Amino acid sequence: MSSPQHLAPRHDASLDAWLTYISQIHPREIELGLERLGRVAQRLGLAKPAPVVITVAGTNGKGSTVKTLEAVLMASGYSTGAYTSPHILRFNERIRLQGAEAADEEIVACFARIEAVREPESLSYFEFTTLAALLLFSDKGVDFALLEVGLGGRLDAVNLIDPDCCIITNIALDHEDWLGKGRENIGAEKAGILRAATPFVFCDRDPPASVLAHAASLGLTPIAIEADFSAHVGVHDSAHVSAVESADQWSFKGQARNGELITRDALPIPNLFLDNVVGALQGLACLDLLPAEEVLRRALNDLGLSGRFEKRRDLSSGRRVILDAAHNVAAAELLARRLKTLFPVAGTRSQTNAESTPTIRLVLAAMSDKNIEDIVRALDPLVDIWYIAAFEGARAAGAREIHTRVSTALPKAMIRPFDSVLSAYRAACSDQPDEHAMIVVTGSFHTLAEVAALPDLD
Repeated sequence: MSSPQHLAPRHDASLDAWLTYISQIHPREIELGLERLGRVAQRLGLAKPAPVVITVAGTNGKGSTVKTLEAVLMASGYSTGAYTSPHILRFNERIRLQGAEAADEEIVACFARIEAVREPESLSYFEFTTLAALLLFSDKGVDFALLEVGLGGRLDAVNLIDPDCCIITNIALDHEDWLGKGRENIGAEKAGILRAATPFVFCDRDPPASVLAHAASLGLTPIAIEADFSAHVGVHDSAHVSAVESADQWSFKGQARNGELITRDALPIPNLFLDNVVGALQGLACLDLLPAEEVLRRALNDLGLSGRFEKRRDLSSGRRVILDAAHNVAAAELLARRLKTLFPVAGTRSQTNAESTPTIRLVLAAMSDKNIEDIVRALDPLVDIWYIAAFEGARAAGAREIHTRVSTALPKAMIRPFDSVLSAYRAACSDQPDEHAMIVVTGSFHTLAEVAALPDLD
């Protein structure tokens, strides 16, 4: 029950007041399990939030997959509700209706309804907000609910809802304190979203045996990337099933619900990792919802997501800036590949005086439970100067700790420590003499939030 010091806000209180309240009423920041949540959902009369539910789990790429699903479905004329986490600047980013952030008053109304029936249950922040999103989607009568798993899968609040299609992006090392050590244990938890007789799209190129075993126990055969669906980038000759007209286009090859080959050609390349995009398209194909090429082109054109290799410009210094929320080794490796593609000779220290070659100045702040050493090793070949910073939070690694860990991992690297993300970022922008320097900000969504809020970042 609510303690006297944590009295529930009025139904017409601000969203911030409600968020403060729900962050205080549960003794643990994270608590996995569905029993308490299920009892509250039952009292709310909450069942399925939409006629079709697509659930997305995985270590990286969940938000990109949901964004792709949302864009394609909206371009096809359907109404959508999308639930993702975490947010960068505003809580409202987590709950979208037709691609737009839900309004404060809509979210607050759902919070008040939950609180009215919650006790004696105690709900975590994520459980409370998940219920609010599901309620809102149900109230609005959306055609599709697109749900991103917050942590793991089996015991995550999102798994309260039975999906019509399951997508798992990849399995990598992250949140081992909660999900178990190693990819097999992590995979077993993420496989908990699977349901019998429900399409399962799997985007991991090296699938853990635990996921395959759980799928088999349910009678499921994964629809696997490369084996069953794929992307083909660049110009292909007539011998290929899919064809594109230029090097900046790509083709999708996948399976329809009945197993027949399905292709879509001459698609624009979005600013998202293609493995996640093709996973989303295959999910729609499983439901016989993949639209014609004209609709796909419209949906994928200029498709991107905040904090995922997001290209910005610092107006004060004129520096190019890339915001990327890479917070584990797999995400750091992807960031390195994308930087290498964008600037093939960037970060090669012997060439940093070349007129057209940018040096890369990387601003890093991360949580202490992350594998910081391997994250920086993945990026080091491209980075000229490291700007190590800290941000507030119980799991945040202080600047001194990060500096020590980075220095140990990269004894020859040029490293500058700072007490805050903003001071590190401003130094990276203002340091001279290289006028071509590019700033990369990474390590956590929290790191990005501090920079993204700056008024001179375009």
